[in-house]
Amino acid sequence: MKDVLIPLGLLLFIGCFLYAIIHTARKQRKAKASVFKDFAKKNGLRYKDEDDGKAQGFAQDFDGIGRFSSPSLGKVIPKDVVDGILKGSEAIFFRHSIRFSEGCAREWFVAGVTSTEPIAERCAVLFFKGRPDKSTMYLQDPVVKEQKVGPFNLVVRAAGPSSAGKIMEEGVLNQLADGAGKLFFRPEIQVRGKRIMAYLADRNATVDEVETLEALFEFAKSAASL
Repeated sequence: MKDVLIPLGLLLFIGCFLYAIIHTARKQRKAKASVFKDFAKKNGLRYKDEDDGKAQGFAQDFDGIGRFSSPSLGKVIPKDVVDGILKGSEAIFFRHSIRFSEGCAREWFVAGVTSTEPIAERCAVLFFKGRPDKSTMYLQDPVVKEQKVGPFNLVVRAAGPSSAGKIMEEGVLNQLADGAGKLFFRPEIQVRGKRIMAYLADRNATVDEVETLEALFEFAKSAASL
């Protein structure tokens, strides 16, 4: 009898464990979606639970975030897309997950702004408290400048100094660091021409309140204006 009960007990335990994981994941996805829905409703913007092409069009050539397929999952579509005109700027918000390889995955929470004028050809600005971590699994360009501003060590990555344009200037980096210092999370930005996106830099950071999306947008918008 014991020979039967032990395997049955093990199977029951595994089944309960898997159910708990699936239930928790669904609950987390629902909570994240609620934040984007509430944000869209509060600001009179459009919400879609799955991207209809707008998020992919905006992010298509950004490092990491612009990937919409993975070796194991195939096509991957951004979720919880919010878009429209916010405070006079063309804005888009979305959640996007991508698996680079087995055991190497990343989820982004993104606020994007389209400026009326080009910001920079192509670059990224990273904000570190402490020693900069120059290793990256998604940013392709080399480091072209480092600058210490207050509590931050800023790192600019671009194909070359000309690709980063005015973002290389000390005054601009000082203002970016000042804006980042007012946030309750560590940001990161990427720029492609007139498009700029800000997102949570830490891999395990998540959006669990509308205020986070608002802060991301304000940071992206202010960075674009610099």
